[in-house]
Amino acid sequence: MDRTTAQCENVNMAPVKKDLRPLGKHFLKEWREYRKLDQEEVASSLDVSRTLLSKIEGRKSPYTQRTLEAAAGVYGCTPAQLLSQNPGRADNFITLFERAERLDGARRDHVMRIIEAALGSPSG
Repeated sequence: MDRTTAQCENVNMAPVKKDLRPLGKHFLKEWREYRKLDQEEVASSLDVSRTLLSKIEGRKSPYTQRTLEAAAGVYGCTPAQLLSQNPGRADNFITLFERAERLDGARRDHVMRIIEAALGSPSG
């Protein structure tokens, strides 16, 4: 039999166990809780089962890029924030920035000047 046309059919080989690395840290559960949503409603919005969402939040199952982007939409944040910011931390800036984003006119300008002064001038 020609090697290039040989096919593997009905091969009874034991599956090869993959040594998987632990899944990385994310803050999907923390963002869901921060937005006061339950798993059932979020799972429905993401078109996944509640069980799968629970496994993703518990780092037992990986998330997909689509799930991450959809969750960011549901939680009103960016995919990067889901991976890097815990909104439940007492010293987070998220709530302050959300409030500042809603300001208009002179109050917004004032807050921006304070933040810029505290952080120093941007490097450019």
